[in-house]
Amino acid sequence: MAEMTAHERIDAAIRCEQPDRVPIIPMMDFFCARYKGVPLDEFIADNDLGRELLIEVFDEFGGWDATFQSTTLNEFAFALTLPIPLKIPGRELPGDAVWQFDEIPVMSLEDYDFAIEHGWQALWGKVFPAVRPLTPPNKIPELLESWVGQAIKDTIIWKERGVLSFTGVAIVPPFEFFSMGRSLKEFTLDLYRHPDKVVAAMDAITPGLIEATVEGQLGIRQATGWGYRTCFIGSTRASGTFISPRMFERFAWPYIKQIALALIDAGVTPLFHFDSNWTPMLSYFKELPKGSCVLELDSATDIFKAKEVLKGHMCLMGDVPAALLKLGTQDEVADYVKKLVEVVGEDGGFILSTGCDTPVDARPENVRAMIDAGKSYGIYN
Repeated sequence: MAEMTAHERIDAAIRCEQPDRVPIIPMMDFFCARYKGVPLDEFIADNDLGRELLIEVFDEFGGWDATFQSTTLNEFAFALTLPIPLKIPGRELPGDAVWQFDEIPVMSLEDYDFAIEHGWQALWGKVFPAVRPLTPPNKIPELLESWVGQAIKDTIIWKERGVLSFTGVAIVPPFEFFSMGRSLKEFTLDLYRHPDKVVAAMDAITPGLIEATVEGQLGIRQATGWGYRTCFIGSTRASGTFISPRMFERFAWPYIKQIALALIDAGVTPLFHFDSNWTPMLSYFKELPKGSCVLELDSATDIFKAKEVLKGHMCLMGDVPAALLKLGTQDEVADYVKKLVEVVGEDGGFILSTGCDTPVDARPENVRAMIDAGKSYGIYN
């Protein structure tokens, strides 16, 4: 087989076809800062610094097929999509600590009724100040414009280096949004005490959520013009770690499916960044069109079972475990990568990546072993 470009290689994998080699797209953020000796408070405060550190690591480790995202995350970017307060290094936490979700409710039970009556945009406008109280409301447009400008700038810099940006626009399904906004404890109680109200609120906000993601200022139509390949759909709390398949079918899957189909209709590949254990829910993904999505897993899901269920239907991505990158040996990492590319990569439809993000304190030699093993063992003969 002739050698493909990185773009061709990734597109073939997404279509569940066999490329010349398994594509490699590790997710890296805080690892770059710690590896380079930069405190995390500086890393998240200086977006140009974050991008430059990622570029340095990319070059030092021999490169891979695409940068997972072109720019680094900051507090405002998280608050745009996740209704949960953050504890920030250098503010609530020591300067070199990893930021933390602060699991406190920013939504009340009455906010379901508000969502039902007013829809997505009004709900987001009501919740955002509680998530990021230090931001005056009149500063939000300025911050949004700054973040969009940074994303465009970073994507262009990567593109000038000949490197594709895999994702860059994110959407959080209603189940995840309400779980974070209400807190895991209160939302779980809501599912049992007020299930009809929760469903009605989800029905009410989903159309506006989709419209904002596809057409908004940082919408996917604009972002694909900058070079992004996928739209990031993040979820953890709708997994089998937290709820049953029966609850998933009522409260989560209809909205995940609506979002995915809307993105596909817009010509965009949904990237399901789904942490925790999704093994009991794998069969639902067969309801989506073949070769149109990527399911990215974090090693809590049995990715080998996922291959059995979704082989030839949906591209899988992952899932070198964080524990292995931190505590394993180079040989153990290489052996696991070899198993991934041979079993999950059989006949194509696989992208090698980390299980969620690379740990901040991963052993650099293990990260290098992962990338090198993917290039060595991932070639299709």
